[in-house]
Amino acid sequence: MNNLKKIGLTALAGSMVAFSAQALEMSVSGTAKMTFVDEGGSDGNSDVTGNPYGFDQTVAFNGSGDSPLGTVSLMHVHNGSATSSSLLTIDMGDSGKLTLDNGVGAEGAGTLKDMLPRASGAEQAWDDTDGDAYYLDTSSSGAWGYSNTFGGIALSIGYAKNGGGFTGDDANTDAGSDSDKSFAIKYSLMDGMSVGYGYADTDNATSDRGNNTEQTGYVTYAAGPVTLGYQVTDIDKEVPGGDNNSSMYGIAVNMNDNASISYNRRKVELADDNMTTSDHKDTGIAASYTVGNMTLSAFQNKATDVGGTADKEDEVTQVTVSFAF
Repeated sequence: MNNLKKIGLTALAGSMVAFSAQALEMSVSGTAKMTFVDEGGSDGNSDVTGNPYGFDQTVAFNGSGDSPLGTVSLMHVHNGSATSSSLLTIDMGDSGKLTLDNGVGAEGAGTLKDMLPRASGAEQAWDDTDGDAYYLDTSSSGAWGYSNTFGGIALSIGYAKNGGGFTGDDANTDAGSDSDKSFAIKYSLMDGMSVGYGYADTDNATSDRGNNTEQTGYVTYAAGPVTLGYQVTDIDKEVPGGDNNSSMYGIAVNMNDNASISYNRRKVELADDNMTTSDHKDTGIAASYTVGNMTLSAFQNKATDVGGTADKEDEVTQVTVSFAF
């Protein structure tokens, strides 16, 4: 082999090594939290019979860098309960963002399920109770998403093939007979006021019936330390008793740079041909205080006339101390 060939091959090998070694930058962050939880039912007694103290941790990996398609970023979150979620994003600049989702719920109408203002760290008024239902929901497993802004209107589209589902790179999954399709739009009407609307056509678990039609709309208004919110949701399911519509409102107040409080309430009208079903109601109050990397938060959620059953109640109170790393 002559010297010119040797020089050429050496240069080629060097460039291949440099290319294969190129990687996106990755950072790690996390949280750790300690909780105390108490639950009560219609009898007024606590439903907690074991240890009410809990400990959970979350580790998040975030990587990003330039690629021929645009800026590519990866987020992968793993928490202490051995569950994980991830999101791959391709930012194409003015052409918008494309995502492939595994459990995050980054795009589509599902991002608008509850837009009410709340104190930092607080759950939705219906969360963790027997009333944890009656909201717009779309699949986030194996879901494609697209988002962009047009003339001040933020558009978000979601699509999950055959009801969603997610497996590794050498397999496939079928989570339904039809695909979830949805979109969400947001727009700032004026300083402090925002409105939004979401629509979803989702797979019905009962294969011989039509798809679910879900819609929601909201408005929020912030003036100084106070934020108000109002939202309505309509769920039409092609199953007996599956329809429901809800209205909810909330207020959050920033007491200062560190402390906030909030109050949320929701009423759900359930499908009832005989007009005998009670309206399901949820109430949530919350407060939080943040100093440095530590947040102390507490909330109490209460559901009454649960599932339309008069005088049936469920309640959960949680106190959390969390640390960000």
